[in-house]
Amino acid sequence: MPAISKIIFISILSCACLMGIANATDEPADDNQAGDKPADPVRVVINATDDGTNTSSPGDSDDSNGAEDADAIEAELVYSDDWNILSKITTPLPTFTQINNNYVTLPNPENKKGFRCTAEPGKARLDVDGDDEYETDIKGKEQFVAYKIKYPNELQANYKIRVFISGKTPGNEPMWSYQRACFMTAKTSVETFILIDDNTNGYYGDYGKDAIAIGSSKEASPFSSVIRVKGKFYKVEVRTAEEITATDMKNPKYTGMKLRLVPHSDETGKINMVKNLKPPKGAAQSIVVRRGEDTFFMVSNKGDDILPVGEYFLVSAIFTPRVRARTSEKPIATIEAGKTVAPKWGAPFKLEISAYCEKGGTEIIVIPPATLKPPEDVSKNLECPFIKTEFPKILGSFGEEYYAPDEYKDEGGYALADEGVTSFDVDIRPKGAPAGDKPLNKRGNPFTDRWIQKDMSGLVQKSIPYWVTYRCPIERYRGVVVFKVKTKSAVFGELSFEKEIEVTE
Repeated sequence: MPAISKIIFISILSCACLMGIANATDEPADDNQAGDKPADPVRVVINATDDGTNTSSPGDSDDSNGAEDADAIEAELVYSDDWNILSKITTPLPTFTQINNNYVTLPNPENKKGFRCTAEPGKARLDVDGDDEYETDIKGKEQFVAYKIKYPNELQANYKIRVFISGKTPGNEPMWSYQRACFMTAKTSVETFILIDDNTNGYYGDYGKDAIAIGSSKEASPFSSVIRVKGKFYKVEVRTAEEITATDMKNPKYTGMKLRLVPHSDETGKINMVKNLKPPKGAAQSIVVRRGEDTFFMVSNKGDDILPVGEYFLVSAIFTPRVRARTSEKPIATIEAGKTVAPKWGAPFKLEISAYCEKGGTEIIVIPPATLKPPEDVSKNLECPFIKTEFPKILGSFGEEYYAPDEYKDEGGYALADEGVTSFDVDIRPKGAPAGDKPLNKRGNPFTDRWIQKDMSGLVQKSIPYWVTYRCPIERYRGVVVFKVKTKSAVFGELSFEKEIEVTE
């Protein structure tokens, strides 16, 4: 990477996403971060929290006795690490995490952070026995590493992860990542199920964060408190035995986990997520919606689909591996009994940018400091007001956000759904100024010339693997300016943003 100045930001706008799902909120966000406290894998009732307390969710019920127990269908979960099977199943969520000198988030009785791991030049290093010391080095492009994890009920279970090179660092070193490389199978009288621990915490029943494949399907859905099997709905949970016998402990195939299904009856309606969709270039390949915090459905990308009544949010619509959509602030549809709803979403698309005025402060950093000489009057420019921005979003007509999943993000956490967009055109003018006036951001301020890349004519300039966010010093003008941004996208068409910003001291 050439020796250029870089802009370091104080705040980064974040979104709420499941794919926490919350990786099954709409955060895109990141539900599988190394270093997070692993969830307690021992669950006796639905939705045990990370601190071990139990909570209930909409649709849950006390089925410890009564008719539901009589109707319950249970099956043991059987461990497998057959990568030939698992690698052929797609899941709707990001399924791997970059190793950034942190911890693999598997339950570890010796260290609650997990199993220690780090990425070093030319290799990744892992602690596989929980003593916080490295025993395993990964030097090839891919390697499978087996663990023994210990649950709070003293049951020890097998676990396997795949460690692999997922990209390059700014220094052209390998960028290491890991993902789960094992799964559980449950054979019931209804169907055979494959459960996948997508958030790699050692438990297989996290709603919205783990995945479930039904029958011979190669497309898994988010694990949900209600699932649909052969046209019928069932409440579902993973239960773990509180007490393990000596005989159980000796059985290497015993996991102590059961999948439990109970027939679920609720009023239903229809939803059509594609009738009024004006998609970005291409078509929706997979659409996932959620009701509440624990119920997720993969709905048809062809036409009508039958779901229980309620408000639904768009968790993820996948158009290409890079182009995805999600919502968080408002439901995309409300399903009513016996009725059909077809939400309008998609084009026209627009930019959404957090842009504001703030003094320059001390954010400006020269990397490396020895190679660039700052202007003599640098202090003046550090104190003058700046137009600053956060990373732009691409929104659809409903307000849904189009984003790229974590595997496309640079080390600053930035990525656009269209990789072809590498710069934006910015125009900052005093409100009411004649059209022929030169924009304030293009008047040749020497401070800007010395500290920002000279070819950086737009909002951001992609300097692989970094996106650098735009900021413009306003040295003399005070008052309201009109901040305009434009770019052309092969995926989303012409995108624009406009906002009035008051420039003050």
